Amino acid sequence: MLKISITGALVAFLIIHHSGPVLAQSDSLQTRQLREITVHAFESEKDPLTTTATVGMLAPRSLGRFSNYTWANAVNTIPGVRMEERSPGSYRFSVRGSLIRSPFGVRNVKFYWNGIPFTDASGNTPLNSVDYGAIQSMEVIKGPGSSIYGAGTGGVVLMHSRPDNQFQNRAEQSVSFGKYGFQSRNSTLQIGDVSIQYGHSQQDGYRNHSGMIRDAVRFTSSSSIGEKGTLSLLGMYSDLYYQTPGGINLAQYQTNPKLARQSTATLPGSEAQKAAIYTRLALLGGNYVLQLSDKWTQSTALYLTFTDFANPFISNFEKRDENGIGGRNIWQNKSEWGNVKTNWTSGFEWQYGKSAQRNYDNKGGIADKQQTAEDIRTANLSVFSQLEATLLTDLTLSAGLSYNTSKYKYERYFPLPFNEDQKTFDGIFIPRFAANKVIAGNWSVTASYSGGFSPPTLQEVRPSAGGFRKDLEAEKGSNTEIGIRKAGKVISGEISLYHFGLRNAIVRRLDQAGAEYFVNAGKTKQNGLEWSIGWDILSDPKLPVMLKVWNTGTYTKYTYEEFQQADADLSGKLIPGIPRFSESTGLDVLLKYGISVFLTYQHGDSFYLNDANTVKNTAYNQWTGRISWKKSWGQHFYSELSASAEKVNAGIYSLGYDLNAFGNRYYNAAPKNNLWAGVKIGWEWQKNSK
Repeated sequence: MLKISITGALVAFLIIHHSGPVLAQSDSLQTRQLREITVHAFESEKDPLTTTATVGMLAPRSLGRFSNYTWANAVNTIPGVRMEERSPGSYRFSVRGSLIRSPFGVRNVKFYWNGIPFTDASGNTPLNSVDYGAIQSMEVIKGPGSSIYGAGTGGVVLMHSRPDNQFQNRAEQSVSFGKYGFQSRNSTLQIGDVSIQYGHSQQDGYRNHSGMIRDAVRFTSSSSIGEKGTLSLLGMYSDLYYQTPGGINLAQYQTNPKLARQSTATLPGSEAQKAAIYTRLALLGGNYVLQLSDKWTQSTALYLTFTDFANPFISNFEKRDENGIGGRNIWQNKSEWGNVKTNWTSGFEWQYGKSAQRNYDNKGGIADKQQTAEDIRTANLSVFSQLEATLLTDLTLSAGLSYNTSKYKYERYFPLPFNEDQKTFDGIFIPRFAANKVIAGNWSVTASYSGGFSPPTLQEVRPSAGGFRKDLEAEKGSNTEIGIRKAGKVISGEISLYHFGLRNAIVRRLDQAGAEYFVNAGKTKQNGLEWSIGWDILSDPKLPVMLKVWNTGTYTKYTYEEFQQADADLSGKLIPGIPRFSESTGLDVLLKYGISVFLTYQHGDSFYLNDANTVKNTAYNQWTGRISWKKSWGQHFYSELSASAEKVNAGIYSLGYDLNAFGNRYYNAAPKNNLWAGVKIGWEWQKNSK
């Protein structure tokens, strides 16, 4: 609590005593001309001061202050947002605590890529298939976004990968190396608004049996169709392989933290079973925007996905062939009525997926005797409408409503007899109301109420051991939030206070063999305080040095409100996996001759690892630094040299714990020090501008 008081007092003091382009929560590394930044949340193009949403921004500079090893360090500077990588390639992504139902992968957070749905019909997001260099920026919308983005209570992420300058041609090659066998290569060719990129990444990993190899090709383009139409295309193919070492218990961690999951008298370990993930993913999508008139705009996004997935695991060998199709259609009207500006947005999003799932015995990484043969079809629909009005230039009101429905159809072909079943989540209306008031030109107060609806994902209704969990119900929740923002040339910041209540919370359970299943855990109560602040100490480009210091942080209290587990009443217990306090502090130093130095300190408190609150991890303190030298050699050739280092101080350090783990196998050890170095060269030339 003392740390909270000191940090909160510092934030309050700086915001009150300094004036001054604007910081949306919470990219501490945005450009100085913050009013030029556009927030696209809820289909409303606003500057960060006037948006009614609570948004964390990751600009290219944000990502560039860390090594290209992972997005996690950059994402974790956003208060309330947590990205984990339990072993190389095994991503988890949470917004305000949604990891309680994410043993692996990304669940309950809706992703879009260049306006195209990237989260599939079953609620899963293949973020680990995306190469690091494919994404140039992210917007993280905190809290439920169901009023316009469909199913989900944990937030929305808008990913962007578009050329910074569409009138520029360039060819670029980068190479990076690091400890534990890390290598990456990235090749980019841009011809105007067409960009092709190939990325290769591999590493041996810190732990035994934790290697990873990924090859990914990404294509983007944007072209005019007629006088008023624009067609943007996105294509990707990814081939990913990573070993899954599995969790170990405390005694094993203390003996050798690099151990993979060990064999027991009844079950083999990860190395013996060659536990791993094999994923081939192909995505093709397009987004067509048509300016119908001065007031009306219509946009349509469509996508197709094909996934070949295999997972030799401890207890089985799972294979999945999945196909997905879907789209999003939006009609938007922008009008002025005297001093009132309105933005009316309506549309729908529809997704469909088919998954053919086969389970076999796993004999040392080879599929053997068949266990199950099942097909699952998934369909969901969201219809939405939102009206936003700006009154007298400084008051923005927003009201939105969506209708959401989802359906699973299950067919079992083996073992016989044939069986079919289905689960329909009845249509539900989800509202959102928000207001933003600008005060004195550079302050604003914002308040919102939003609902959320999140049916179980495919891997929850059909867990890895097979079967159909028809008893699982959808999560439903509501979020109330208030925030204060300050915009300034020297100081900018934001403080947000929220309360989120969740019903039918979905949590993970494990049986003795380590196979997972999911149950509804009653109600939760999630209260949080988030802040961000940036101080441009020296910002004049004419000076020999430019300095910026920033701080972001989160304080939470997440508890089970009503939760009965067998004979134990766990009501009032803290939800596991969520630190009460976390913060990030950074110093950016920009010197002449293209030299940049970025220093970051990140801290996370300890938290419980199980629902009963009987086992805790230890707090961690992490220091990262990166130095780079950018140089233009004439009009065309350019280069960049960089070096990064990381040091962690923690009793137990894991980049992702297995919560409620059977056999107390909570721990996935991560290295406490790391080093990387990279070089980038490029050749650029201009094309004729329009």
